[in-house]
Amino acid sequence: MPRLVTGFSRPETYVYNDSSYTAQTQPSKCLQDDQMTGGLDCGPGSSEDCLFLNVFFAPAKIISEAKLPLMVWMHGGSLTAGSVFLYNGASFIAYSQEVNKPIIHVALDYRLGVFGWGMGSGFAEQNATSLGLQDIKKFLLWVEEYIEAFGGDPEQVTVYSESAGAIATSLLLLDPSTDLLFKQAVTALNPPSRLARATPPLLLASNCSNSNGSSPFECLRNLSGEELPAAQISLKNQSQFRAGGIYGPSVDGDLIPDSPHELLRHGQVADKPFITGCNKDEATEFIPTSVSGEAFGEVLFKSFYPADLSPQTLKKLTQDYYPNDPALGSPFDTGNETFGLDPSLKQFAAILGDALFQAQRRHFLRQANSHGNAKTWTYQFEQPIKDMPAYTGVHHTAEIAYVYGTAKPEMGLPLAGFAPKYTGADTSLSEQIMDYWLNSAYDSDPNGLTDSSSSDATYWCAHNVNDKHILRLIADNTITRPLSKMISEKRV
Repeated sequence: MPRLVTGFSRPETYVYNDSSYTAQTQPSKCLQDDQMTGGLDCGPGSSEDCLFLNVFFAPAKIISEAKLPLMVWMHGGSLTAGSVFLYNGASFIAYSQEVNKPIIHVALDYRLGVFGWGMGSGFAEQNATSLGLQDIKKFLLWVEEYIEAFGGDPEQVTVYSESAGAIATSLLLLDPSTDLLFKQAVTALNPPSRLARATPPLLLASNCSNSNGSSPFECLRNLSGEELPAAQISLKNQSQFRAGGIYGPSVDGDLIPDSPHELLRHGQVADKPFITGCNKDEATEFIPTSVSGEAFGEVLFKSFYPADLSPQTLKKLTQDYYPNDPALGSPFDTGNETFGLDPSLKQFAAILGDALFQAQRRHFLRQANSHGNAKTWTYQFEQPIKDMPAYTGVHHTAEIAYVYGTAKPEMGLPLAGFAPKYTGADTSLSEQIMDYWLNSAYDSDPNGLTDSSSSDATYWCAHNVNDKHILRLIADNTITRPLSKMISEKRV
């Protein structure tokens, strides 16, 4: 694992002094905004010294026979929260053995908030930008060097992820220096669409704008492990960040040499197989339930458009392209139902879902396809989650339990204080999804080269320049459809 030198420094290679390393206790999670995880237990304590990983592997009798493919998980959390503690790979590992495609599962942590994604005054000069991405790259180098000791094959690495982890995965696909560190990728959600702009308000919140005798960067560096996270959390109350997205990737001249959109436009995207997808109602959980009327629309657009929009443009976007008609809003396919909330919530959820998730997914796919990569697949997860608030629909993160094999009546991943009640149909869908992911890990194709699955999974057509297929993942009805048909149904 990497060694962390604190104070906005790059990770260093860990030097092992003994032949064995005792890993019997859960390490501290990275400093973060605990409110972001909705009350979930992300692990004991918080520290800047937090670069650890969890390795789940098969029994010795299996790993002794052959080196196994790896699936390396990068968690989400808006680049401000989350940890490996939330993701237990035991069920996924057990299923992989059941279908005779055993894997090694690795989940890694990376620095969050300003500790991992700071930018602006002083950060670039001190090589302190994109530290979270530097952490991830260092972990992949660790995997390359040490994973054989766990029975893994360093040449068969699949990185997979969700939300903020998918941003990191997308950046890896744009970075030639990581080309040999993984073979393919599975990303759930949003490639990076904009650059972070949180540093100026953070300097104000932390009283570092006019620090006496030191630079703003040095002032931030000298704040305690309580003061700096508290200043970060205070930013959430500012209007420009009400829709989330306080931190994001920034051009650093190294891992991110240019805007991700420019890199894509010029074809600097790895020619690797990858899967990318979204959930049907990605943004419902990001819109405050107290929203009322059109005023929030300006705040919403300014949160993801870098340029100021004229009142006329704002009106056209909100009224012409996204009219305030509940039947057209998100959660989709719920008619005129507003769930006792202002109708504009559905309107704004549709806008934000397209802007931050669906549009980014489509753009990344089409750019990769146009530059010659035809080994791409895309999906939309549409399975309703029982006993969750109805206004959230098929919300952000809803697919995780299905990917991890915990969408079972006796299990499940509780989210934001709610414990979903899964059924046998959910379990069957989960097995289909795990089959797709395992096939990708083994064969670089979600359909696999041999049929060893226990599910009756639909053949997944690739997405390319001429055939823009998308797989709709829903229990008892998973089907592949042309993207044009999906658009006509207002599904994508």
